[in-house]
Amino acid sequence: MARAKYYIKSQIEGEEIEELANFTRKDKAEQFLNGLFREYRKTDNFYPHWVRQGYFKTEFACLGLNRTTEYWIEKY
Repeated sequence: MARAKYYIKSQIEGEEIEELANFTRKDKAEQFLNGLFREYRKTDNFYPHWVRQGYFKTEFACLGLNRTTEYWIEKY
């Protein structure tokens, strides 16, 4: 029986969807996404916030430039 694959994807507003990583275990995918969220919280210019489980957004603000990036888990 084939295992499901979990993909971590991101999209900067106005750009194409990018695949960051893929895993065969859900807990590893969630661990990667949570680690990514924690790294963004440590920086000064990024403001991450959870939208729902497995999906968060970061807002980058610097010198009048505001960009939103979305990160999520997809299962196939």
